[in-house]
Amino acid sequence: MGNWTHVYNSQILPLRNFVTDAGSRADSDDRGERECALRMMRDWAKTGALAQPPADFNGLRELERFTISLNIIVLKLRADGLDIAPLLDWLGTLNHTVIQRFENRNQVDNLDVWSGVAAASYALLSGNEVARRHEDSVWKQGIAAIRPDGFVNSELRRGARALSYHVYDLSALLTLNAFRNALGEPISAQDRAALARLVNRVGSSLCEPSAMTAAAGGMAQEKVRPIVFAPIVAFAGNFADARMRSCGASDIPTTDPILGGDLNKTAAILANRHSGHAP
Repeated sequence: MGNWTHVYNSQILPLRNFVTDAGSRADSDDRGERECALRMMRDWAKTGALAQPPADFNGLRELERFTISLNIIVLKLRADGLDIAPLLDWLGTLNHTVIQRFENRNQVDNLDVWSGVAAASYALLSGNEVARRHEDSVWKQGIAAIRPDGFVNSELRRGARALSYHVYDLSALLTLNAFRNALGEPISAQDRAALARLVNRVGSSLCEPSAMTAAAGGMAQEKVRPIVFAPIVAFAGNFADARMRSCGASDIPTTDPILGGDLNKTAAILANRHSGHAP
């Protein structure tokens, strides 16, 4: 525990503070603050921050999270008309590391789906075909993993946290779906039905967790943290389910630093891209 605390304080916390600050500035109504966010990002790009490949899976997981956040912050800056071209090579290095390492991992779970979010957000910035192929492959695998009863086997293995991890998986899939829509990849009827099964399973389990408890080996389910619902609410679209608030959490935030700040602003940018009105 002490070693993890040291790693968090010395390595992860400074990154979290950076993306929190940059995301807050990118969300600001003050153009000067947004330009400051761009300068911060350019400074990091010049130094090649995070470009050294992670040494282990914990490092890869953190790289995935921060890469998604950086992609989304840059997406916001571009939507404001700022020049993000000097950042793309740096972001490409980070994203291709995430893509390659998760492809080699060869495991379908919520973290794999989040790697698809990284790829889709980078593809939206750059048009990169490798990223588009990865997000499409991840989407297909993530959707295929949803059982007819709405459970996901990889997340049932989490025992007492199976419900939390089903929420993570749903958050990732709904976020990826929003980015895919912005890329011009509408959801098929078959995929929509599968995703609806997961939405219903999560919603019903939040209100009455007995089926989730039984499927997860009889372990009582831990309470899901409110912030985990934030992407579900922001990116649900037609999959919106009132049970996320009524049975999940009433105090769901609209901002998540690890997802680039204000999620409603991100959702609006993606909706504009989908409708063809974005710059």
